[in-house]
Amino acid sequence: MLVAHTQVFLCAILFTAISAQVDDVCLKGRSFIQKAMMPMPGAMMPMPGAKLASSAPVEFQAFMKKHGHRYAVGSQEYEKRMELFEQRLEEVNRLNSRTEKLWTAAINRLSDRTDSELASLRGWRGGAVPGSRLGHRSSGGIGLLSLNGRVKPLPDEASWTHLNTTQQIRDQGSCGSCWAIASAAVLEAHSEIHMPQADSRSFSTQELVSCVLNTDNCGGKGGCDGATVELAFDFALNHGLAQESEKPYQQVTGECQRPAEELLAMQATSSTSLTMPGSHLHMPGMKGSSFGMTGWERLPENGYEPLMRAVVERGPVAVSVAASKWFSYDGGIFDDCDRDAVIDHAVMLVGYGADTDLDEKFWLIQNSWGPDWGEAGRIRLLRTDGDETESCGVDHQPELGTGCKGGPEQVPVCGQCGILYDSVVPYFGEADAESHRREQLGHAAPSQ
Repeated sequence: MLVAHTQVFLCAILFTAISAQVDDVCLKGRSFIQKAMMPMPGAMMPMPGAKLASSAPVEFQAFMKKHGHRYAVGSQEYEKRMELFEQRLEEVNRLNSRTEKLWTAAINRLSDRTDSELASLRGWRGGAVPGSRLGHRSSGGIGLLSLNGRVKPLPDEASWTHLNTTQQIRDQGSCGSCWAIASAAVLEAHSEIHMPQADSRSFSTQELVSCVLNTDNCGGKGGCDGATVELAFDFALNHGLAQESEKPYQQVTGECQRPAEELLAMQATSSTSLTMPGSHLHMPGMKGSSFGMTGWERLPENGYEPLMRAVVERGPVAVSVAASKWFSYDGGIFDDCDRDAVIDHAVMLVGYGADTDLDEKFWLIQNSWGPDWGEAGRIRLLRTDGDETESCGVDHQPELGTGCKGGPEQVPVCGQCGILYDSVVPYFGEADAESHRREQLGHAAPSQ
């Protein structure tokens, strides 16, 4: 009541100086400060939609300072970035207002980027098989679970975050090189796991970006415009791969420094054979053996247990995901992907487990957007035991995300963000990768 009487009293004092229209507003509850800021009759009014530099949100100024973004105040670039930031901020507030949410959103250094700039961070676009049809699953060779006999039970959780490799969170920058970064990181992790400490080594992301040919436009046009993990692993197995110190990452496609005759030999590889599920083993003359690589395998499409088994028995796995909704992720278990989604990003799966507080299972993913994104550079995706059959959809535009030239019009994708669709794992440290798989799965070696 005291507040109400005070407002009436103040309005009475200003009655002679303010028009009856403004006085009417005052009597409806406007504060003294609000009244004092209202324009006098005849005052110049700003044009609708006009913005003053001083009206920029405090949040945007703090955002620019924190992330080192420098835009000239009043410039078109400044106004565009501020508008994008405000849109992202509104979206973050909306996401965090949900009830019973499993994850939270936040503003991060990506929050003022355009949709096309964000899309460039998802440069890898999977590996749909040219000429394949919806629902087709090719054996393509001996796989992890294709052997007869009893397999070892899987643990409830597994993690490779203790590796030196996985403690280095990479940042791809503005280059669409996620496919190359995921490939190099997985190769390095397996070298650390399966090779003697003196023989473990790094692998050059830049050489993959510069040298891997992509004649069938699988996942893009190559380099910073996208390619596939399958192409990267096959390059490393056949031609070897420099260390990171020899060819450090530059965030550009660049030029391949390999001899011309070697580049010509690379063109003979067919992407059709590479993208079929199955194993690709070392053959005489392949240079991957120089650092212990004995092969690689694309796991069965949309297989739940094969992916878990690969993580447990071999190590981190390169997987494909639909990541268009990931940018504002801050923490928790992400569950916001549509079932019908475009697979457009390559990342490293480093484990799986369960969150007792949220009472949900998850896949643990290491991303390539820097350590200040997500949970220290990682994201947890919702995992359910029915992912293989109950959490499936269709990628209706594989040419935009998962397609090779001449590929299918649509492909099935299962699991949160399509994580089960395209998974690739290398083999290290054994002269015969097939014998190793039999041993890992508890099988005797085949009789001669």
